Amino acid sequence: MKRLAVPLLFVLFCLGCSSTSTVTSEQLKYTQWQLSKVNGLSLDMSQSASMRFIEAMQINGFAGCNKFFGEAVLTDDDSIVVNKLGMTRKSCGEKADELERSLLTALREGAAIKLEGEQLTLQGTHRFTFIAKN
Repeated sequence: MKRLAVPLLFVLFCLGCSSTSTVTSEQLKYTQWQLSKVNGLSLDMSQSASMRFIEAMQINGFAGCNKFFGEAVLTDDDSIVVNKLGMTRKSCGEKADELERSLLTALREGAAIKLEGEQLTLQGTHRFTFIAKN
């Protein structure tokens, strides 16, 4: 009986330590993120974007040219969608406008979301990699 108990306890211990890849609203609440890469390529110094999650999954940030805000929803298929997405309306040149359109489209239409330590990834048509901003 003891020979069976030790391996069984080990298996149960390992199952208890394993985590799911599902991102929760509690993990995102009160966090801030700085965009560091798009499609695996680092951004040049002239480009920047950031976002933060506040109470009740409200999201706001800077998309490269304009400020944006909305209501984030985490879906059952590990995606994030931002409803009621609003933003300021100015143009900052082709490069900044393209980055902004891509990021806001991913948020509006939905993107797979993954959180690994200090890195948050959104995967839609493009892959956006954010790092925690303290």
